[in-house]
Amino acid sequence: MIVGNGQSSSSESSSSSNPADGRAGYVDPEEQALRDRQDEQFGEAMNMNGVHVYQRRAAEDAKVNAAAAGGGFHMDIDAMKKLQPQWQSIADKLSDMIAAGGQLRVVPPPAEDPASSMQKKAADMHADAYLKSLRQQYEYAKGYASKLQEAIDKTAAQDQANTDSLRKQG
Repeated sequence: MIVGNGQSSSSESSSSSNPADGRAGYVDPEEQALRDRQDEQFGEAMNMNGVHVYQRRAAEDAKVNAAAAGGGFHMDIDAMKKLQPQWQSIADKLSDMIAAGGQLRVVPPPAEDPASSMQKKAADMHADAYLKSLRQQYEYAKGYASKLQEAIDKTAAQDQANTDSLRKQG
């Protein structure tokens, strides 16, 4: 409703630039103290949630570390025999990809102009990054396949030695 001087009465909504409670940006000390307490409570609640997350992660890490410290790692030979060819196959595929990727650098630029030369240079940089990544993956897969084969061989040798020992004992 409009009052005699052209201003809105308090029963109408105020403009969006003024707060609804009419404080116009001023927060009295009591309100600020209440807000500070609420912020502190919120912070404590958030900290407790964070603490719980970190405690849970620490417990999980402790379990993993205890397992690692308590006697090492054991994988059964049948599982290793199944995994080793898979890792070797991955290494072989990556080797083929490296050979094919080497062809990327011999692709000529589309034309003999500065833009084509810049495009070729960028494409070569991408090809180099691609090949570098493939080589890293290949080395990892090859190494993993090799370590699995070593473990298979050692386990088989140990099993054979145990079998021979049992046969001798009767």
